[in-house]
Amino acid sequence: MQINDHKSNWWLADIGDYLKVIANGCVMLQPIITLFLTLPFDHSQQLFLASLYNLVKFTSPAFIFGIVFTVIRKNDQQAKLPLKSYFTDQWDNNFFPTFAWTLVYLIAMPNLQQHGHFHNIATFIWQFFSGNAAPHLWYSVMMLQFLLIMPGIKSVCNWVQHSYRRLLIAVISSGIIYFAWLIFYDRFVLNGPEATHWYLLDRIFISFLIFGLYGGLSWNFHHEIQTFLFTYWWLIVGFYLLTYFWTRDLFLATSKLTDLTNDSYYLPSMAIYALAVILLIYLICIAQKVFNMNYWLKSIHFLAFYAYRAFLANVFWDRIFWQYFNFKQLALQNIYLAVLLLWICTWCASYLSVYVIHQLWLKINGSVGPS
Repeated sequence: MQINDHKSNWWLADIGDYLKVIANGCVMLQPIITLFLTLPFDHSQQLFLASLYNLVKFTSPAFIFGIVFTVIRKNDQQAKLPLKSYFTDQWDNNFFPTFAWTLVYLIAMPNLQQHGHFHNIATFIWQFFSGNAAPHLWYSVMMLQFLLIMPGIKSVCNWVQHSYRRLLIAVISSGIIYFAWLIFYDRFVLNGPEATHWYLLDRIFISFLIFGLYGGLSWNFHHEIQTFLFTYWWLIVGFYLLTYFWTRDLFLATSKLTDLTNDSYYLPSMAIYALAVILLIYLICIAQKVFNMNYWLKSIHFLAFYAYRAFLANVFWDRIFWQYFNFKQLALQNIYLAVLLLWICTWCASYLSVYVIHQLWLKINGSVGPS
């Protein structure tokens, strides 16, 4: 079966949009779960939180895959990225919002800092640029690196083109480098005697190398991937379920339910799980395209533009709701309802706030919104 992706509405949203929106929605659960784990829950409730945390432990790889896919798709007809316009867009959409929200966290919520606190100008600068201003900003440091090396990824995609031999070389060589890195990380960082001093390694781009590279290469072979996923959807669903229960059992067998530090992205099992989720989300996107679900396509594309900004804002809002709206008491009464409500409130407030800020910015500058 060959899927026709030349219909006029086919690219109302792309796979990158779906990955960014779904990953962003799920990543908002991670800091919420860590808040709930500070409360005295029983074993079954702790098991629920740990299982939910493991369920959404795919978000960073999926977001990276999605960002690279979209950039490579949009620049498919060009030999090189148009660096001036590319970096102007990245500054407006990613770098500047990151710096602005980092400043907000350091000034308005300094208690959220990780790995120490600033006490002078030098330590303020360090906390600002290291991703230590809030618990989720480590990801921003890593993601911005992928935006900087995007011209290199574009070059690899141009070299591979539509050659299966070159694709095999790129996939295998990058896979060897990546999984060798994971083995090193597991031995010397996660389980090493000086693990706490190596934390900066988790925000170096090589820790997510294959997800960025595979995201770009998947555009080169998107016809084949789309056809395979739509034809063998049952295989993708089965692969996802298998990897989820596998990684969940591994995590529960080696970790305390109240300590989520061992549920790391940087394990071979979690890398395979992240790839399984990416394929599943890829399949959801293709299915909605094939069945002309244009409302969903347009909605996802709209949300994707604000997804990263909403990610930056989510911890700000979940802390406000947690602190001032008595979610602690609700959590002790009904943990399931409390998780759901706090997540919905955080999601809505995050997207609404960044949308309003962006619209005000456009009016001030006389610019036009996203296409």
